Amino acid sequence: MNGLREYAYKKWIDDGTEITKLEDFFSNHEITQDLESAEKIRIKRYMWLIPICMIACFWTLYYSSLWIVQLETAENSGIYRPSTLFDGIIRAFFVTFIAFTTIVWIFRKRLEWTIKEKILSKLAKQVYEKLEYHWWSKYAFWDLDTLRTVNMLQSYDRVDKIEDSLGFTFQKDGKYALMQGYELQTSEMRWSGKNRKRVTTNHCYLLKTSLPQARINISKDIFIKKDRADSHTHIMLIPIISGLISGLFIAIFSQSIWIGLISALIIWICTYVLNNYFINKNRVKLESIEFEKLFDVQCEDQISSRMIITPAFMNRLVLLADKTKRQYEFLFRANTFYVKWNLGKAYLEINTWKKITHNIETFIDWYIEMKEIISFVEDMQILYLSKTDKQFLGENTPVPQYESMGDKSPIGGNISFNLFWAFHSK
Repeated sequence: MNGLREYAYKKWIDDGTEITKLEDFFSNHEITQDLESAEKIRIKRYMWLIPICMIACFWTLYYSSLWIVQLETAENSGIYRPSTLFDGIIRAFFVTFIAFTTIVWIFRKRLEWTIKEKILSKLAKQVYEKLEYHWWSKYAFWDLDTLRTVNMLQSYDRVDKIEDSLGFTFQKDGKYALMQGYELQTSEMRWSGKNRKRVTTNHCYLLKTSLPQARINISKDIFIKKDRADSHTHIMLIPIISGLISGLFIAIFSQSIWIGLISALIIWICTYVLNNYFINKNRVKLESIEFEKLFDVQCEDQISSRMIITPAFMNRLVLLADKTKRQYEFLFRANTFYVKWNLGKAYLEINTWKKITHNIETFIDWYIEMKEIISFVEDMQILYLSKTDKQFLGENTPVPQYESMGDKSPIGGNISFNLFWAFHSK
Protein backbone atom coordinates (compact mmCIF):
# COMPACT_ATOMS: atom_id res chain seq x y z
CA MET A 1 0.00 0.00 0.00
CA ASN A 2 1.33 3.42 -0.95
CA GLY A 3 3.27 5.15 1.80
CA LEU A 4 2.96 2.32 4.34
CA ARG A 5 6.61 1.26 4.18
CA GLU A 6 7.91 4.85 4.41
CA TYR A 7 5.68 5.62 7.38
CA ALA A 8 6.68 2.38 9.13
CA TYR A 9 10.36 3.34 8.85
CA LYS A 10 9.61 6.70 10.45
CA LYS A 11 7.79 5.01 13.34
CA TRP A 12 10.63 2.87 14.75
CA ILE A 13 10.11 -0.24 12.55
CA ASP A 14 13.44 -1.32 11.09
CA ASP A 15 12.49 -4.98 10.70
CA GLY A 16 11.62 -5.84 7.11
CA THR A 17 9.58 -8.85 8.26
CA GLU A 18 7.28 -6.64 10.34
CA ILE A 19 6.76 -4.20 7.47
CA THR A 20 5.99 -7.07 5.09
CA LYS A 21 3.47 -8.43 7.61
CA LEU A 22 1.69 -5.06 7.71
CA GLU A 23 1.69 -4.76 3.92
CA ASP A 24 0.26 -8.27 3.56
CA PHE A 25 -2.41 -7.51 6.16
CA PHE A 26 -3.69 -4.34 4.51
CA SER A 27 -3.46 -5.95 1.07
CA ASN A 28 -5.55 -8.90 2.19
CA HIS A 29 -8.79 -9.22 0.23
CA GLU A 30 -10.96 -9.42 3.37
CA ILE A 31 -9.39 -6.30 4.90
CA THR A 32 -9.63 -4.45 1.59
CA GLN A 33 -13.33 -5.29 1.43
CA ASP A 34 -13.83 -4.08 5.00
CA LEU A 35 -12.15 -0.76 4.18
CA GLU A 36 -14.18 -0.33 0.99
CA SER A 37 -17.40 -1.17 2.83
CA ALA A 38 -16.57 1.35 5.57
CA GLU A 39 -15.84 3.99 2.91
CA LYS A 40 -19.25 3.40 1.28
CA ILE A 41 -20.96 3.72 4.67
CA ARG A 42 -19.03 6.94 5.37
CA ILE A 43 -20.09 8.52 2.07
CA LYS A 44 -23.69 7.36 2.46
CA ARG A 45 -24.04 8.70 5.98
CA TYR A 46 -22.47 12.06 5.25
CA MET A 47 -24.67 12.43 2.18
CA TRP A 48 -27.55 12.73 4.63
CA LEU A 49 -26.03 15.98 5.81
CA ILE A 50 -26.85 17.68 2.48
CA PRO A 51 -30.67 17.42 2.77
CA ILE A 52 -30.43 18.17 6.50
CA CYS A 53 -28.52 21.39 5.78
CA MET A 54 -30.99 22.32 3.04
CA ILE A 55 -33.96 21.77 5.36
CA ALA A 56 -32.28 23.74 8.13
CA CYS A 57 -31.49 26.57 5.72
CA PHE A 58 -35.08 26.66 4.40
CA TRP A 59 -36.45 26.55 7.96
CA THR A 60 -34.21 29.45 9.00
CA LEU A 61 -35.09 31.58 5.93
CA TYR A 62 -38.81 30.86 6.31
CA TYR A 63 -39.00 31.96 9.91
CA SER A 64 -36.72 34.91 9.23
CA SER A 65 -39.17 36.14 6.59
CA LEU A 66 -42.03 35.86 9.11
CA TRP A 67 -40.03 37.90 11.63
CA ILE A 68 -39.38 40.56 8.95
CA VAL A 69 -43.12 40.86 8.33
CA GLN A 70 -43.73 41.10 12.08
CA LEU A 71 -41.04 43.77 12.34
CA GLU A 72 -42.60 45.85 9.56
CA THR A 73 -46.06 45.47 11.13
CA ALA A 74 -44.67 46.57 14.48
CA GLU A 75 -43.02 49.63 12.89
CA ASN A 76 -46.25 50.64 11.08
CA SER A 77 -48.27 50.36 14.29
CA GLY A 78 -45.76 52.48 16.17
CA ILE A 79 -44.40 49.56 18.21
CA TYR A 80 -40.79 49.19 17.13
CA ARG A 81 -38.81 46.15 18.34
CA PRO A 82 -35.43 46.23 16.58
CA SER A 83 -34.17 43.03 18.25
CA THR A 84 -36.95 40.74 16.98
CA LEU A 85 -35.30 39.75 13.71
CA PHE A 86 -31.83 39.36 15.21
CA ASP A 87 -33.01 37.24 18.17
CA GLY A 88 -35.08 35.01 15.91
CA ILE A 89 -32.21 34.30 13.53
CA ILE A 90 -29.90 33.55 16.46
CA ARG A 91 -32.41 31.05 17.89
CA ALA A 92 -32.90 29.41 14.52
CA PHE A 93 -29.19 28.96 13.86
CA PHE A 94 -28.60 27.77 17.42
CA VAL A 95 -31.20 25.00 17.12
CA THR A 96 -29.89 24.09 13.66
CA PHE A 97 -26.31 23.94 14.93
CA ILE A 98 -27.28 21.64 17.84
CA ALA A 99 -29.16 19.29 15.50
CA PHE A 100 -26.34 19.30 12.96
CA THR A 101 -23.55 18.56 15.47
CA THR A 102 -25.61 15.83 17.15
CA ILE A 103 -26.20 14.04 13.85
CA VAL A 104 -22.55 14.38 12.85
CA TRP A 105 -21.42 13.03 16.25
CA ILE A 106 -23.73 10.02 15.98
CA PHE A 107 -22.63 9.30 12.39
CA ARG A 108 -18.96 9.66 13.27
CA LYS A 109 -19.07 7.51 16.40
CA ARG A 110 -21.05 4.71 14.79
CA LEU A 111 -18.72 4.67 11.80
CA GLU A 112 -15.62 4.85 14.01
CA TRP A 113 -16.76 1.88 16.10
CA THR A 114 -17.61 -0.11 12.97
CA ILE A 115 -14.12 0.43 11.53
CA LYS A 116 -12.38 -0.40 14.79
CA GLU A 117 -14.39 -3.57 15.30
CA LYS A 118 -13.65 -4.79 11.77
CA ILE A 119 -10.00 -3.74 11.41
CA LEU A 120 -8.41 -3.58 14.85
CA SER A 121 -9.92 -6.84 16.10
CA LYS A 122 -8.13 -8.54 13.19
CA LEU A 123 -4.95 -6.45 13.39
CA ALA A 124 -4.70 -7.44 17.07
CA LYS A 125 -3.99 -11.02 15.99
CA GLN A 126 -1.03 -9.74 13.99
CA VAL A 127 0.32 -8.03 17.10
CA TYR A 128 -0.02 -11.13 19.28
CA GLU A 129 -1.85 -14.36 18.56
CA LYS A 130 -3.90 -14.30 21.77
CA LEU A 131 -4.58 -10.57 21.85
CA GLU A 132 -8.28 -9.68 21.96
CA TYR A 133 -9.35 -6.13 21.10
CA HIS A 134 -12.71 -4.51 21.79
CA TRP A 135 -13.56 -0.91 20.94
CA TRP A 136 -15.67 -0.51 24.10
CA SER A 137 -14.95 -1.60 27.68
CA LYS A 138 -15.13 -5.38 27.51
CA TYR A 139 -11.75 -5.90 29.22
CA ALA A 140 -11.85 -2.83 31.48
CA PHE A 141 -11.19 -3.30 35.20
CA TRP A 142 -12.47 -1.10 38.01
CA ASP A 143 -9.32 -0.50 40.11
CA LEU A 144 -9.27 3.28 39.84
CA ASP A 145 -9.51 3.87 43.58
CA THR A 146 -6.38 1.77 44.09
CA LEU A 147 -4.45 3.78 41.53
CA ARG A 148 -5.74 7.09 42.85
CA THR A 149 -4.67 6.21 46.41
CA VAL A 150 -1.01 5.97 45.38
CA ASN A 151 -1.27 9.08 43.14
CA MET A 152 -0.88 7.05 39.98
CA LEU A 153 -4.14 8.73 38.92
CA GLN A 154 -5.12 12.30 39.74
CA SER A 155 -8.41 13.11 41.46
CA TYR A 156 -11.56 13.33 39.33
CA ASP A 157 -15.30 13.65 39.71
CA ARG A 158 -16.36 12.24 36.34
CA VAL A 159 -15.34 9.44 34.00
CA ASP A 160 -15.49 10.82 30.46
CA LYS A 161 -14.26 7.91 28.40
CA ILE A 162 -13.54 4.19 28.61
CA GLU A 163 -12.61 2.79 25.20
CA ASP A 164 -10.23 0.57 23.24
CA SER A 165 -9.93 -2.26 25.74
CA LEU A 166 -7.76 -5.32 25.15
CA GLY A 167 -6.96 -8.57 26.89
CA PHE A 168 -4.48 -11.39 26.37
CA THR A 169 -2.99 -14.33 28.26
CA PHE A 170 0.57 -15.53 28.65
CA GLN A 171 0.68 -19.26 29.18
CA LYS A 172 3.72 -21.53 29.17
CA ASP A 173 4.68 -24.72 31.02
CA GLY A 174 1.69 -24.48 33.31
CA LYS A 175 2.43 -20.85 34.21
CA TYR A 176 0.07 -18.10 33.15
CA ALA A 177 -0.63 -14.40 33.53
CA LEU A 178 -3.72 -12.44 32.58
CA MET A 179 -3.28 -8.98 31.03
CA GLN A 180 -5.98 -6.45 30.23
CA GLY A 181 -6.09 -2.72 29.57
CA TYR A 182 -8.14 0.23 28.33
CA GLU A 183 -8.08 3.93 27.53
CA LEU A 184 -9.32 6.12 30.38
CA GLN A 185 -10.22 9.80 30.43
CA THR A 186 -11.52 11.63 33.53
CA SER A 187 -12.20 15.23 34.42
CA GLU A 188 -12.91 17.51 37.36
CA MET A 189 -14.47 20.92 37.93
CA ARG A 190 -11.80 23.41 39.01
CA TRP A 191 -11.57 27.15 39.62
CA SER A 192 -9.74 29.23 37.04
CA GLY A 193 -9.64 32.78 38.30
CA LYS A 194 -13.24 33.73 39.04
CA ASN A 195 -14.73 31.02 36.84
CA ARG A 196 -15.14 27.30 37.15
CA LYS A 197 -14.39 25.02 34.24
CA ARG A 198 -14.06 21.31 33.61
CA VAL A 199 -10.46 20.17 33.31
CA THR A 200 -9.18 16.81 32.06
CA THR A 201 -7.27 15.25 34.96
CA ASN A 202 -6.37 11.85 33.50
CA HIS A 203 -6.03 10.73 29.91
CA CYS A 204 -4.02 7.56 29.87
CA TYR A 205 -3.89 3.90 29.00
CA LEU A 206 -4.01 1.45 31.90
CA LEU A 207 -2.66 -2.08 31.70
CA LYS A 208 -3.13 -4.64 34.46
CA THR A 209 -1.31 -7.96 34.87
CA SER A 210 -2.67 -10.55 37.29
CA LEU A 211 -0.75 -13.60 38.50
CA PRO A 212 -3.29 -15.92 40.16
CA GLN A 213 -0.47 -18.22 41.28
CA ALA A 214 2.26 -15.75 42.25
CA ARG A 215 5.66 -17.17 43.23
CA ILE A 216 6.80 -13.94 44.89
CA ASN A 217 4.32 -12.19 47.17
CA ILE A 218 5.05 -8.46 47.10
CA SER A 219 4.14 -7.32 50.62
CA LYS A 220 5.03 -3.63 50.10
CA ASP A 221 3.96 -1.56 47.11
CA ILE A 222 6.65 -0.84 44.54
CA PHE A 223 5.87 2.36 42.65
CA ILE A 224 7.93 3.39 39.62
CA LYS A 225 7.03 6.92 38.59
CA LYS A 226 8.35 9.74 36.48
CA ASP A 227 11.50 11.25 37.93
CA ARG A 228 10.84 14.42 39.92
CA ALA A 229 13.22 14.18 42.87
CA ASP A 230 16.27 15.63 41.15
CA SER A 231 14.58 18.54 39.43
CA HIS A 232 15.73 22.04 40.34
CA THR A 233 12.12 23.06 40.94
CA HIS A 234 11.72 20.62 43.82
CA ILE A 235 15.23 20.91 45.26
CA MET A 236 15.96 24.64 45.14
CA LEU A 237 13.19 26.78 43.67
CA ILE A 238 10.37 25.86 46.07
CA PRO A 239 12.46 26.43 49.26
CA ILE A 240 13.84 29.72 47.87
CA ILE A 241 10.38 31.05 46.98
CA SER A 242 8.99 29.95 50.37
CA GLY A 243 11.87 31.66 52.19
CA LEU A 244 11.63 34.92 50.24
CA ILE A 245 7.86 35.28 50.60
CA SER A 246 7.90 34.40 54.30
CA GLY A 247 10.89 36.69 54.95
CA LEU A 248 9.18 39.56 53.14
CA PHE A 249 6.03 39.31 55.28
CA ILE A 250 8.07 39.00 58.48
CA ALA A 251 10.18 42.05 57.51
CA ILE A 252 7.01 44.08 56.86
CA PHE A 253 5.35 43.16 60.15
CA SER A 254 8.53 43.43 62.23
CA GLN A 255 9.70 46.56 60.37
CA SER A 256 13.22 45.13 60.35
CA ILE A 257 15.10 44.03 57.24
CA TRP A 258 17.60 41.96 59.27
CA ILE A 259 14.88 39.98 61.03
CA GLY A 260 13.26 39.36 57.64
CA LEU A 261 16.54 38.15 56.08
CA ILE A 262 17.36 35.85 59.02
CA SER A 263 13.81 34.46 58.98
CA ALA A 264 14.01 33.89 55.20
CA LEU A 265 17.29 31.99 55.63
CA ILE A 266 15.91 29.81 58.44
CA ILE A 267 12.70 29.07 56.52
CA TRP A 268 14.69 28.26 53.36
CA ILE A 269 16.90 25.78 55.23
CA CYS A 270 13.94 24.11 56.99
CA THR A 271 11.94 23.89 53.76
CA TYR A 272 14.92 22.51 51.88
CA VAL A 273 15.58 19.80 54.51
CA LEU A 274 11.90 18.80 54.79
CA ASN A 275 11.45 18.86 51.02
CA ASN A 276 14.41 16.52 50.50
CA TYR A 277 13.24 14.26 53.31
CA PHE A 278 9.77 13.71 51.90
CA ILE A 279 11.02 13.41 48.31
CA ASN A 280 13.62 10.79 49.21
CA LYS A 281 11.51 8.97 51.81
CA ASN A 282 11.26 5.31 50.80
CA ARG A 283 13.11 6.09 47.60
CA VAL A 284 15.10 3.16 46.20
CA LYS A 285 18.40 4.30 44.69
CA LEU A 286 19.53 2.01 41.89
CA GLU A 287 22.70 1.52 39.90
CA SER A 288 21.50 2.48 36.43
CA ILE A 289 22.23 6.16 35.76
CA GLU A 290 20.00 6.26 32.67
CA PHE A 291 17.12 4.70 34.62
CA GLU A 292 17.55 7.17 37.49
CA LYS A 293 17.30 10.08 35.04
CA LEU A 294 13.85 8.93 33.91
CA PHE A 295 12.26 7.25 36.92
CA ASP A 296 11.92 7.30 40.70
CA VAL A 297 11.29 4.07 42.62
CA GLN A 298 9.34 4.26 45.87
CA CYS A 299 9.14 1.24 48.19
CA GLU A 300 9.40 0.62 51.93
CA ASP A 301 11.13 -2.71 51.30
CA GLN A 302 14.47 -2.18 49.56
CA ILE A 303 15.19 -5.91 49.20
CA SER A 304 11.94 -6.96 47.49
CA SER A 305 12.07 -3.97 45.14
CA ARG A 306 15.55 -4.99 43.93
CA MET A 307 14.27 -8.54 43.30
CA ILE A 308 11.76 -7.10 40.82
CA ILE A 309 13.69 -4.15 39.39
CA THR A 310 16.73 -5.95 38.08
CA PRO A 311 19.41 -4.40 35.79
CA ALA A 312 17.78 -6.16 32.82
CA PHE A 313 14.39 -4.68 33.78
CA MET A 314 15.84 -1.16 34.05
CA ASN A 315 17.66 -1.36 30.72
CA ARG A 316 14.55 -2.68 28.95
CA LEU A 317 12.32 0.03 30.45
CA VAL A 318 14.75 2.78 29.39
CA LEU A 319 14.77 1.34 25.88
CA LEU A 320 10.95 1.27 25.80
CA ALA A 321 10.65 4.88 27.00
CA ASP A 322 13.25 6.14 24.52
CA LYS A 323 11.61 4.33 21.62
CA THR A 324 7.95 5.19 22.24
CA LYS A 325 8.54 8.67 23.76
CA ARG A 326 5.92 7.86 26.40
CA GLN A 327 5.94 8.51 30.15
CA TYR A 328 5.37 5.23 31.99
CA GLU A 329 4.48 4.48 35.59
CA PHE A 330 4.36 1.07 37.28
CA LEU A 331 2.76 -0.18 40.45
CA PHE A 332 3.55 -3.63 41.86
CA ARG A 333 1.07 -4.74 44.54
CA ALA A 334 0.70 -8.29 45.90
CA ASN A 335 0.21 -10.52 42.85
CA THR A 336 -0.77 -7.69 40.50
CA PHE A 337 1.08 -4.95 38.69
CA TYR A 338 -0.25 -1.98 36.77
CA VAL A 339 1.25 0.00 33.92
CA LYS A 340 0.12 3.50 32.99
CA TRP A 341 1.20 5.76 30.16
CA ASN A 342 -0.19 9.20 29.37
CA LEU A 343 -1.90 9.89 26.05
CA GLY A 344 -2.31 13.00 23.93
CA LYS A 345 -5.61 14.64 23.10
CA ALA A 346 -6.49 12.03 20.51
CA TYR A 347 -5.77 8.31 20.82
CA LEU A 348 -6.84 5.82 18.20
CA GLU A 349 -9.42 8.25 16.83
CA ILE A 350 -10.67 7.68 13.30
CA ASN A 351 -11.01 10.77 11.13
CA THR A 352 -14.28 10.16 9.28
CA TRP A 353 -14.03 13.44 7.36
CA LYS A 354 -11.39 11.97 5.09
CA LYS A 355 -11.09 8.72 3.16
CA ILE A 356 -10.96 5.66 5.39
CA THR A 357 -7.68 4.40 3.89
CA HIS A 358 -6.02 7.62 5.08
CA ASN A 359 -6.47 6.36 8.66
CA ILE A 360 -4.10 3.43 8.17
CA GLU A 361 -1.31 5.43 9.83
CA THR A 362 -3.43 5.44 13.01
CA PHE A 363 -3.67 1.64 12.84
CA ILE A 364 0.09 1.35 12.31
CA ASP A 365 0.78 3.55 15.35
CA TRP A 366 -1.42 1.30 17.48
CA TYR A 367 0.21 -1.84 16.06
CA ILE A 368 3.72 -0.60 16.84
CA GLU A 369 2.90 0.55 20.36
CA MET A 370 1.11 -2.68 21.31
CA LYS A 371 3.97 -4.69 19.79
CA GLU A 372 6.48 -2.78 21.91
CA ILE A 373 4.45 -3.14 25.11
CA ILE A 374 3.97 -6.90 24.69
CA SER A 375 7.62 -7.32 23.74
CA PHE A 376 8.54 -5.42 26.89
CA VAL A 377 6.32 -7.64 29.05
CA GLU A 378 7.83 -10.75 27.49
CA ASP A 379 11.36 -9.47 28.00
CA MET A 380 10.55 -8.78 31.67
CA GLN A 381 9.91 -12.55 31.98
CA ILE A 382 6.66 -11.94 33.81
CA LEU A 383 6.03 -15.67 34.02
CA TYR A 384 9.12 -15.91 36.22
CA LEU A 385 6.94 -14.41 38.98
CA SER A 386 4.30 -17.12 38.54
CA LYS A 387 4.17 -20.62 40.02
CA THR A 388 3.60 -23.72 37.91
CA ASP A 389 -0.04 -24.71 38.37
CA LYS A 390 -0.82 -28.35 37.58
CA GLN A 391 -4.39 -27.38 36.65
CA PHE A 392 -3.09 -25.57 33.59
CA LEU A 393 -0.64 -28.12 32.25
CA GLY A 394 -3.25 -29.35 29.76
CA GLU A 395 -3.48 -27.45 26.48
CA ASN A 396 -7.28 -27.46 26.48
CA THR A 397 -7.67 -26.24 30.05
CA PRO A 398 -9.42 -22.84 30.02
CA VAL A 399 -7.64 -20.00 31.79
CA PRO A 400 -9.50 -17.88 34.39
CA GLN A 401 -11.87 -15.23 33.11
CA TYR A 402 -10.82 -11.62 32.76
CA GLU A 403 -11.99 -9.20 35.39
CA SER A 404 -14.56 -6.63 34.31
CA MET A 405 -16.49 -3.70 35.70
CA GLY A 406 -19.62 -5.81 35.58
CA ASP A 407 -22.67 -3.95 36.81
CA LYS A 408 -20.63 -1.09 38.27
CA SER A 409 -21.48 2.09 36.40
CA PRO A 410 -19.03 4.98 36.07
CA ILE A 411 -19.45 7.89 38.46
CA GLY A 412 -20.08 11.40 37.29
CA GLY A 413 -22.49 13.31 35.10
CA ASN A 414 -21.29 12.74 31.55
CA ILE A 415 -24.72 12.05 30.05
CA SER A 416 -23.57 10.81 26.64
CA PHE A 417 -20.98 8.50 28.21
CA ASN A 418 -23.45 7.04 30.72
CA LEU A 419 -26.09 6.47 28.03
CA PHE A 420 -23.67 4.53 25.88
CA TRP A 421 -22.38 2.69 28.96
CA ALA A 422 -25.90 1.60 29.88
CA PHE A 423 -26.56 0.48 26.30
CA HIS A 424 -23.35 -1.50 25.80
CA SER A 425 -23.03 -3.03 29.27
CA LYS A 426 -26.14 -5.13 28.74
